[in-house]
Amino acid sequence: MNMRDNIRLMSMIFLSAILISTGNSCGQKVNDYVPKYHGDWETVRLRILQTWSQSKVDSTTLKMPGSLELPMPYFSIHKGRNVLFGWDTYFTNLGLLQVDSFAVYAKNAVENQFAEIDQLGYVPNASEPWAQNRAQTPFLSMMVRDVYENLQLDKKWLFSAYEYLRKDYEFWTDTSAESIENHNTDIEGLQRFSHHATEEELLNFYEQIAPRFGFQDSLQTNKKLLLASSWMAEAESGMDFNPRFDNRCNKFIPVDLNANLFLYEKNFQWMVIELGLENEPDWEKLASKRKKLLTKYCWNEEKGLFYDYDFVNDQQSSVASIANFYVLWAGMASEKQAEKIVGNLPLFEYESGPTICEKTTQHHVYQWDYPAGWPPIYYLVAQGLHKYGYDKEAQRIAAKYLDVVTKNFQEPIPISYQATKRGTTTEETREPGFVYEKYNVVKGTINDAEYPSRAFQGWSYGVFIWAFEFYQDSLVNAKL
Repeated sequence: MNMRDNIRLMSMIFLSAILISTGNSCGQKVNDYVPKYHGDWETVRLRILQTWSQSKVDSTTLKMPGSLELPMPYFSIHKGRNVLFGWDTYFTNLGLLQVDSFAVYAKNAVENQFAEIDQLGYVPNASEPWAQNRAQTPFLSMMVRDVYENLQLDKKWLFSAYEYLRKDYEFWTDTSAESIENHNTDIEGLQRFSHHATEEELLNFYEQIAPRFGFQDSLQTNKKLLLASSWMAEAESGMDFNPRFDNRCNKFIPVDLNANLFLYEKNFQWMVIELGLENEPDWEKLASKRKKLLTKYCWNEEKGLFYDYDFVNDQQSSVASIANFYVLWAGMASEKQAEKIVGNLPLFEYESGPTICEKTTQHHVYQWDYPAGWPPIYYLVAQGLHKYGYDKEAQRIAAKYLDVVTKNFQEPIPISYQATKRGTTTEETREPGFVYEKYNVVKGTINDAEYPSRAFQGWSYGVFIWAFEFYQDSLVNAKL
């Protein structure tokens, strides 16, 4: 038995003792959450590892015409599709790096995103042709550091990675007329989401989203283009779609994007020291500037939260979002800000975990809104809490993800759903034994709002494996 297995055994014994002493009654307060399915977490974990072992993908197969050439084998997001998504990859890697035999695939995924930068100049939303006219919230810098440190790679690899990351960062911060996309805002030093779609692509995009949100076919072309342009920028956020930006995403300074770019700058400073580089930008100064600007425009002292900032109308968004925990995860908040953000966690947290935005009345049903729970959010909230020493809360969030996944792995609810393919709607039935891409954090069920939730092998798997290890380690550390 290796050290990790010993830790797992110790933590499971410790958890059993807690459950015996506290009981497992229903209706407990959020802060008193006791895991309900802990005895079956290991079953899900083993199924994930087994599925990964059986589904190693050759990146030369199952590609759509126009897909990017990716040189290294990697794991697809769900069975039968060989697609490398932008930000999904970071969260998938979290799990791969926990397992020695799969860690090399995390490195492969990073190098495939280097290949995308070679071919396009940026990391696209996905490697398929429909997703190459926009990026996604940048996580490549964080992936590089994770892979470098976990696999103990040499500095030659890190230097090469640094050069790619500089190009990725330039994509987001380039203010020249030759920039691939315009991420500039009225506040120099803070960026926004955008896209570089052609008019034809925007009109096609409009036709795709119109039925989902009840947009008019008779709308004038120029109005279709304006609407599609804003929603395309929102698709670049990865949270497509959500109520944070009032359907005007490209007019807002997003909290999450700038928290990630702050972490890029902090990682660059670390790389400069690690590699002994000279005559590089003052990354620490740039990070400090971004932090001050985000606080000035996005921090609301009265409410104790960061809000996306509408730089056109000079006002903050009216919708509080989970993006606040990106700020904690990035280490960007002060201790006092962190305390207030954590105090507002009940705005987002429910029985089965955190949702995306506070509950409000919305005209549309959005995927990234109350009561949806997505795997990356569980991680960002838990790790953000952990970073500032709120370990009890972080442990609770991890346990809630493990529970909601395991509950629906055993008995998927709802068991039937309406599936639409090529204009035909059929009733499909779910079987036990699968992990899904999104859940309802209020009901603890699979979330089929807007479109049916799919069985997912990417970030759903990665976050489960990460949460499992994090929870066991946190119990042992608490006991010590």
